[in-house]
Amino acid sequence: MTDGEETGTPRALRISFEFEVPRNLKRNIHGTKIEKALDTITERVLGLAEGVFPWASKAVVRRQWVYNWIDEPLEYDLPTNEYNSPK
Repeated sequence: MTDGEETGTPRALRISFEFEVPRNLKRNIHGTKIEKALDTITERVLGLAEGVFPWASKAVVRRQWVYNWIDEPLEYDLPTNEYNSPK
């Protein structure tokens, strides 16, 4: 790393999409179809990136095929303090 890369605050804009497949869908979704869909979405987003987010120097694409047998997100309100409450 150069000195310029060590200064400043590391920042990233993360945008997530989840395409949900209905539980009762009986059709088998083949891996090649998933790969083609992921390639298409990635190409389109990267094609837009320079114009809509010109500050970015790198894009990281995470590909996951998830079976959510259990998905129970829990949300908790934390105590209010001087840093997390509106002034």
